[in-house]
Amino acid sequence: MIRRDDPKTIGWAVRGFRHYRPENRLGSGLVSAAPWVNFALLVALYLYLLAPNVLQPGVAVQLPQTSFTDGRHYGHNIAVLSLPVAGRADRDELFFFDDQRYLGREPSEMDGLRVSLATAFAQKPNLPLVIEADRMVRHETIVKLFEMASEAGFHEVNLATRPSER
Repeated sequence: MIRRDDPKTIGWAVRGFRHYRPENRLGSGLVSAAPWVNFALLVALYLYLLAPNVLQPGVAVQLPQTSFTDGRHYGHNIAVLSLPVAGRADRDELFFFDDQRYLGREPSEMDGLRVSLATAFAQKPNLPLVIEADRMVRHETIVKLFEMASEAGFHEVNLATRPSER
């Protein structure tokens, strides 16, 4: 070790080692921002993957048009589609409720829909049931849904429509 009072050195130093100069640091400037950019991108990717991406079923429901727009816009939503069947004159009806699909012509699946409606009502009894039925859905199907909602305990059932274009 060399003492500080030696004219050849500044401060304490050891022979054979290079003197550390802070201005030669590699991490100054743009390089030190790279880990923070990586961190921000990872957090953004993590949040994107955990975010709920689909709030309603990924189907296009053609709601009937009306001139009135009263009623609630939120609640337990059930979407009903009427699809043509190849080789037959009648149509199949699909029900989408709580991320589940139910086929209308299968009695076991309709019983499952009844159970799902009762469970949803038990969890949040103050919310209404909102039926989003396609224009081609039969009136009989809508009446059956009203009966199922009544059996499940719902006191308020609304039909979703879209405002008429003026």
